Amino acid sequence: MKGNACVIVTKGIPCLGPVTMAGCGAICPTYGRGCYGCFGPMIDPKPSALAKNLVERGFSKRDILLLFKTFTGWSSAFRKVVEEYGG
Repeated sequence: MKGNACVIVTKGIPCLGPVTMAGCGAICPTYGRGCYGCFGPMIDPKPSALAKNLVERGFSKRDILLLFKTFTGWSSAFRKVVEEYGG
């Protein structure tokens, strides 16, 4: 909505933006960083689809675990990915 280019696509930076609730004004991508989900997962986020996409882009399981294990990592949606990837 803010018009930022996707940092996953353009910079190869892991980002929770596609599965995170809006509200922060896209602060992280505005400054060229991947979102770490400060507002938590959106309703029906489908984080497994994002994790699969990240694997296809060459990110390791460790990268994906670190992305989803931030302070919103205990949400039920993100926790499923953490458990699936060995965390």
